[in-house]
Amino acid sequence: MQPGRAEFRFPSWLKKKAGRRRRHPVPPRGKNNFVVAAPPPAFANRLNSPIFAHLHILCLALTHTKRPHFMVKKASLFLVGIFTLWGTLSAQVTELPANTLPEKLGREYQKGEKALIYRDYDTALKSFKKILKRYPKFVPALRGVGACYELKGEYELAAEYYDKALELGPRFSRALYYECGKAHYKAGDYYLALELFLEFDTLAKEDIHSFSYNGVAEQNAEQTYYQSIQRDIRACQVAMDSIQFLNIPSVENLGENINTKGDEYFPFVSNDQKLLFYTHRKDENADENLYFSTAPFGKWRIGSSVGHDFNTDFNEGMPTLIRDGRKMIFTACQREGILGTCDLWQANVRGEKITDFGPLTGYVNTPAWESQAALNCDGSELFFASNREGGFGGVDIWMCRRLDDGRWGEPVNLGDRINTPGDEEAPFITSDGNVLYFSSTGHLGMGEQDIFFSRKDENGQWGHPVNLGIPVNSSYRELGLFLSADGKTGYFASNRKGGFGGMDIYKFTLSDKVQSEPVTFVEGFVKDSVLHIPVPNATVHFKDRPAMQTDEEGRFFICVKGNDELEFEVLEKDYHKYKARHRVPVWDNRTFYPLEILLDPLFRLPVYDGPLDTPDAPPESRPTPFSTEFKHQLFYGFDESDLTADMEADLLNFFQETFSGHPVVSVEIIGYADDIGADSYNLILSERRAKAVGEFLKSKGIRVDKIYIEGKGEQKSGGKPKWQNRRVEVVVRVGDN
Repeated sequence: MQPGRAEFRFPSWLKKKAGRRRRHPVPPRGKNNFVVAAPPPAFANRLNSPIFAHLHILCLALTHTKRPHFMVKKASLFLVGIFTLWGTLSAQVTELPANTLPEKLGREYQKGEKALIYRDYDTALKSFKKILKRYPKFVPALRGVGACYELKGEYELAAEYYDKALELGPRFSRALYYECGKAHYKAGDYYLALELFLEFDTLAKEDIHSFSYNGVAEQNAEQTYYQSIQRDIRACQVAMDSIQFLNIPSVENLGENINTKGDEYFPFVSNDQKLLFYTHRKDENADENLYFSTAPFGKWRIGSSVGHDFNTDFNEGMPTLIRDGRKMIFTACQREGILGTCDLWQANVRGEKITDFGPLTGYVNTPAWESQAALNCDGSELFFASNREGGFGGVDIWMCRRLDDGRWGEPVNLGDRINTPGDEEAPFITSDGNVLYFSSTGHLGMGEQDIFFSRKDENGQWGHPVNLGIPVNSSYRELGLFLSADGKTGYFASNRKGGFGGMDIYKFTLSDKVQSEPVTFVEGFVKDSVLHIPVPNATVHFKDRPAMQTDEEGRFFICVKGNDELEFEVLEKDYHKYKARHRVPVWDNRTFYPLEILLDPLFRLPVYDGPLDTPDAPPESRPTPFSTEFKHQLFYGFDESDLTADMEADLLNFFQETFSGHPVVSVEIIGYADDIGADSYNLILSERRAKAVGEFLKSKGIRVDKIYIEGKGEQKSGGKPKWQNRRVEVVVRVGDN
C-alpha cells in the first residue's frame, strides 16, 4: 500500500447525522478510494495547491465587486487587493508534467487554471469539464468545477461537485472538507455544513503528512481556513437556532413590476402601504436613481423614476421619511454642494412629488462618506452610515439629534456593540425607538452580509445584536430592512438566487417575538377657537420630548405609545396658553389619529368713553347703547357674504372711534339670512357672513378676551323688507374702567 493511500472510512457520527438530512457521499469500504482521484506526487504538489489554496479568499474578495455604489467606499482598496491576489496566484501557475495527463488535457487544465485567475469562470468550467469527460474521477478537476460554481454564486452545483471530490478523495485534502462545508453553508444546508466544519476542525489536529500528497502543499490554505472555523461553526448554529426562535415562515419577492434584471434596494413604504420609494440601478455600471410605485388596489404598479428634477447623472437614493410622509432625507453623491463622496440631503414630499431639496444643515455631512439615513418616528433623531474618522472599522452607524433651530447636532458613534471592524450600514429604527435594525459584515452572519437587530435596554444602551435569521438572511447578501407602520411587515433587499436579477426587494411578516410596542401617529392641528383658522408657528411643548412648532397649516406630528398620556401645552403670543393631558389610544396607523387644539385669542380694545353722537349714520347702522353692550349691524346684498370696502370702513370706524377708555370683555358676531331658499343653505350663508367679519377683525389686529361667531340662518320677514334680514350683528360688551 502506497503512502497516503490507506483505506478511509467516513466517521460514523458524520455518516449517521448526514443521513437525517441529505446523505453526504460516503466512499465504498474495502477498496482503494483514489483510482484516478489522486495524481502522482509531483503533479499533486504543483497542480492542486496554487489555485485552490486561495479559493476561499478569492471568493470573499469577489463578492464585493457587485455592491451598489452607496456601498463601495474605497474602490481602490478592492483593486489593490485583487491585483495582489492575482499576482500571488499567477506566480504559482506552473507548467503541467507531461506524464500526468495527456499533453492536450494537461494544457487544458492549465487553461482552466488561468481562466479562474482572470475570473473567466465559464472558460474555466469548460476546461475542467473537458478533463472530467475523459477522467470523471479526477479530483483536482472536480474541485475546480466546484470552485467555479461557488464563485459564480451557484452554490448547489458547487456543493455537488465538492461532494464528488470528497467522496473520491476523502484523504486528498483537509482543506477540501472546509471548502465543501462552505459550499453547503452558502446553499443553505446548515446542518451538513456544520458537520463538515466540525470534521475539518477535528482533522486539522492530525499529522499533516497523513493527507495524501497535498497536506504540506496546502498548509497555508488550511491555516487560513482554521482561523475562521470557529466563527463558521457558530454561524451554522446561529442559522439553525434562528429557524426555531424567530419563526418567520417565508419571504415574498415584490414581483416584476418592481424588481428587474438590475438592482432594487433600500425600500420605504408609506403608512397605508400604497406608496413605495426605492433605489434602482439598471446595471452595475449605471448610476443609482430614486424610483417609486403605487398600489391603490393592493398590487404594485410598474415602478418609475421620480423625475429628472430630482435624479441626476450621479447617484441618488436610500430614501427615508418621517412617518408623516412629508419630509424626506436621501443620499446624494458627486453633485454640486456635496462635501464628500456622498452626503445626506433633505426634501419636502407631497404624494409622489419631491421638492425643495438641499443638504442637511448642522454637523452631519463631512468630507468623508455619509449615506443611508434613518429617522425615528417623529424625525427628532437621525441614524446614518459613515466611514468618517473615529469609528471602529470600515463603515459605522452614527446618531445625532435635531436641535431647536432645526439643524442637526454633533453625531455620536453607536459604540462597539453595534459597530465592528467590518461594515455596519443601512440602519432602521422602529417607531417606538427601542429596536435598531442594520446590515453587517462584521457580526457573526450567514452570508455575505446579514440583517441584525438590537434592543435598547432600560438604561438606554443597545444590547448585543441578534441575527434576524432564516429566511430573511441567507448565504447571499441582505440589506436595507424597513418595517411598515404597524410593525408587522418587513421589506428588505437581497441578491439571493431565484430573483429577477441582482438585488431584489422582498417582504415578510415579522415574528411576534421581535415586534416592537404599538405606537400611534398623532396629527395635531392648532386652530383659532373663534375663526377656526390655522395658527402657524405656535410652539408645542411636551413633557418628555423636544418642543416643536406648527407649520403653515397649524399642524404638528408626533408619535405616542398606544394608551399613553400625552401631556403638552401650546404657546402663541396672540392667544391664551393652552395646557392639556390627553390619553392616546392604540390606533390603526394607516391613518393618523386626529387631535384638534382650539386656542382662545387675546382681545383687548380701547373703548370710547363719551357721548354717542352719530347724526350722519343711518338709523339701522347707529350704535345702540345698552348698559354695557353696544351693537353694530352690517347689511348684505342677496346671496352675498363678502365684506365690501364700505362695510370694512364702517366696521373699523365702529371699533376705532366708538370704544375708547373701556375694556372690551367680549365680541359676539351673529349672522343672519333672509327666508329665500333652503333652510340648510341659508344657515351656511349666515355662518359665512359671520366668519368673514371675524376674519377681518383678526386681520386688523383687533383683540378681545372672548369672541363668538354664530350663524342663525334665515329670519322670517314678518312684513319687513328682506334686506334687513341679510345682516350681521356685532355685539360688543364692555366692562368698567
